[in-house]
Parts: sequence; structure tokens; C-alpha cells
Amino acid sequence: MEIRELVETGLTKNQAEVYLELIKNPGQTGGEIAKKLSIDRSFAYGILNSLIAKGLISYVVKENKRVFFPSDTENLLKEIEEKKVKILNVIKELKSIKKQIKEEKSVRVYEGKAGLKAFVRDFLESTKFYTLGGGGKLTIFEVLKYEYPHYLKELKKKKMKGKLITSPENKQIMKEMYKNSKVSIKTFDNLKSQVNFTIFKNKLAIYSVEEKPFVIIIEDKNISDALMAYFGNIWKTAKK
Repeated sequence: MEIRELVETGLTKNQAEVYLELIKNPGQTGGEIAKKLSIDRSFAYGILNSLIAKGLISYVVKENKRVFFPSDTENLLKEIEEKKVKILNVIKELKSIKKQIKEEKSVRVYEGKAGLKAFVRDFLESTKFYTLGGGGKLTIFEVLKYEYPHYLKELKKKKMKGKLITSPENKQIMKEMYKNSKVSIKTFDNLKSQVNFTIFKNKLAIYSVEEKPFVIIIEDKNISDALMAYFGNIWKTAKK
């Protein structure tokens, strides 16, 4: 295991190094850990105390010295779950504030991988979608290669309905990706661009990853309705 993986669970780099050392070699004193990791003794005890506070390690006293041991590794999940509860409460309050403000038609721009992820999370809250694109190289799946399997699993679990028009060259890839789902796929010749558009929840999302990933989301029912009509006409002439 790499330190980076532990850091991604919410630990600092120093906490992760000390915790992993105790996992590998339980039953060490603070001095032994400090020497092993080449860090200051008092600094090591500060880290150990922070891990105790998180419930990740414990100690016993032997010959007037504290000897440290790792606790149940499942405790890593407990902290994440507690943080999730706190975040959900914050989100609930923020949504309450948001509802008090009358939302108007909006255009939002998201950039980078984080922007793509924000768009997909919003997209997954819908019940159906219509997408035109998927021409050229499917770079979006490379950018989100770790996240996309989870997104597809959620899409299938929620039984989202969708219609997707892609290029003939990418049809098989899309069929494999969306197998066992309620997504219908057709093709349209000469789709070469990596720019795509998706209609969902009275929104139009235009996104591309050809250079720097970006997503433009237009929230306007008139626009989404008009484009759905256009999409319907294209769908009729698209190939199965």
C-alpha cells in the first residue's frame, strides 16, 4: 500500500506514515517509531495522539512506557461516515438557503476533471437523458477512467432511461458500456468531434475534453424542449 492511498482517506501524510508503520510493526514506543521514520520524538508523539483521537490506534503501558498498537482498521470507515453525516447536514442547510432565493435561467461553466465530475453527479440525479456525440476518440472515459465504472453502475441501478447517438466507429464500445441498461443506442455518420451535448432535467450540457476539459450547462426549459425536438428528428433518421 502507498502512503498516498491512506492520505486519500483523510489522513495527513505524517499520520499515514505513522499509522502504516504500526500496521506493519505493531507494539512500538513513540521513540522507536520516531527513530524508524527519522522524525522528531515530540513530533511523533503529537501524531500518535492525533491517531488516538481518531480511534485508529491504542496503547498499553509497559515499564512506564506507552507501547502503541493499531486499532481495528474498520475505524477508518467510521471517521469517513461521521464526516459524511456532517457534510450531508451542511448540504441540507445550503439547499434550504438556495430554495429561498429565486433561481433564474442560468449558464454555468465548469472546467477540468472536477468540472466533469460535477456535471456527471448532476446528470445522475435525472431519470432520463438524450445525448448526441461520442465521435472521434472517447477521451472523456480516459479522464474519468476510475470514476466512470461507478457512474455506470449507479445509472443501471437507478434504471435511467436514455437515448444516445454516437458514431458507427464507437457504437460497439457504447453498446458494451451500456449493456444491461435502459439506454438505446443509434449511430449517425460523420460524427467526428469530441464535443457532445446532453439534454437532462430541463438542462443542456455541452462538454468536451479535446484540450482542457470543460462543461457548459444551460438551464432553460425552452432551450431544452427545442433541442429535444431536434434530437427526436435526428433519432428518427439515425441508424440502429
